[in-house]
Amino acid sequence: MWSIPLGALAAGAAVSLAFASPAGADPGSYLKDVQPFYQNFSVEQLLSEGFRVCSVTQRGTTSSQAVQMVQDDIGASVTAAGDIVAAAVVKLC
Repeated sequence: MWSIPLGALAAGAAVSLAFASPAGADPGSYLKDVQPFYQNFSVEQLLSEGFRVCSVTQRGTTSSQAVQMVQDDIGASVTAAGDIVAAAVVKLC
């Protein structure tokens, strides 16, 4: 009798956790650090890429690999990609 409602509740909780920001994440501060310098990227691009950096670095990707990923994903220069990675690691992860 309870298995379907509890299963749905558990699935909903898992989905919520999968898309939740990390506890220390401060998207506003992250954007304040990068957006003024990289206005050629949208807020959505910067946030999406920042959270992607967090995801891959938490799984063991090195910073230099993350910089290359950002370059490939959004066409950022090495300097811009490095700044995005650094800000993401400090402010979002």
